[in-house]
Amino acid sequence: MSNEVFSSPVLSFRVFQNTTGAFQCEGHYQGIQVLAAMPINDNSKCVILLDPTANKEPRFENLLCVARDGSVVWRAELPESDGAVVSFKITEAGLFANTWSGYYVQINGSNGKIIEREFVK
Repeated sequence: MSNEVFSSPVLSFRVFQNTTGAFQCEGHYQGIQVLAAMPINDNSKCVILLDPTANKEPRFENLLCVARDGSVVWRAELPESDGAVVSFKITEAGLFANTWSGYYVQINGSNGKIIEREFVK
């Protein structure tokens, strides 16, 4: 059994939380598949990861935070001039992401700016 924890009439994706606490998402954001999503701020906003292969440009800011009204609160800063985010997690210590270019970054959950970065590839 899953409960819907984030959706919006404007957005075409929904986020569910199952009984184990794991989040699942379904749908698209502006025509791009949402690969992962995690609600924040008492479910009033949601951090979403868009499919990094959906854009052919060398730089794709595909980790973003959206509000229920569909507005973009922030797009995560990338550590290099090109690349994309391939995964993320939110823990008690903060928001962390892995990039295509081999960086592990800590991102400020309020504005999407990089707090720390480490090259791990």
